[in-house]
Amino acid sequence: EEESDEKEDIFRDQANAPDYGSYGKLKDSDFPQAFSHFTYEQSKKNLIVVDLQGVFEVSGDGTKSYRFTDPVIHKRTHKKAGQMRRWSFGRTDRHEKGMQAFFHTHER
Repeated sequence: EEESDEKEDIFRDQANAPDYGSYGKLKDSDFPQAFSHFTYEQSKKNLIVVDLQGVFEVSGDGTKSYRFTDPVIHKRTHKKAGQMRRWSFGRTDRHEKGMQAFFHTHER
């Protein structure tokens, strides 16, 4: 039941989006940044997956997909003890500065 609640929240958020119903206007090249933004929102603004490089593929039946490689994850720094504080994403994790850099260039 918890999973269905999450799905309802996502759809509710879409209904409140400024350009609701305009998703058909998205270009294939918009999806990597949209996915990065999605990871930020779904993690309750605790982390973001960025620097998505890879291959865009169209299968024989017309299904489109991305195969991403070498992502960078930036996580929010927490002063309190907890799960997010213990996670480490390596030397490319720029924490809040990395998140700010993404949103500086991301079109909402």
